[in-house]
Amino acid sequence: MKDLQRFLRNAGIRHFSAKEVLTLARAGILAPVPPEKIWGNIISALYVAMQIREKMGCPLLVGNGYRPAKLNRQVGGSKRSQHVTFRALDLDLPKRYQSRARQERFYKIAAEIYLNQGKGLKMGLGIYRPNKGTRIHIDCGWIRRCWGGPNKQWIKDLLAENR
Repeated sequence: MKDLQRFLRNAGIRHFSAKEVLTLARAGILAPVPPEKIWGNIISALYVAMQIREKMGCPLLVGNGYRPAKLNRQVGGSKRSQHVTFRALDLDLPKRYQSRARQERFYKIAAEIYLNQGKGLKMGLGIYRPNKGTRIHIDCGWIRRCWGGPNKQWIKDLLAENR
């Protein structure tokens, strides 16, 4: 884990540690360190997370990052989950920063990054419903797509408004 931590710091990653991107927070499981050849896959998603953190003005929690295929199956992850290839992060607002206004701002900041940078990053953005907490999913490097939100049309409407 120390080598992965050094890699992240050398890539300019601040505020997020190797341990955070290896922990499946809700299950309290620490995933093994992924193969070194895929470490670079997570960097773009972490840069997006840093942008969101900066614009929010508060810390973000990594709900999970890397999940090896077996662990992904155990937690019911998608067969095409980008967590398996170390390209994805689920991010949450810490409880002390959760409010309806902050949640909406969190979603909107993520959507704006998706709108402005998503195509070049091949960004995936998932907005989870408020009853699941303040969680978003971001991944970079596969295909550009989005899902979820306060209602099913939310991101599509936001996209249409900004074209």
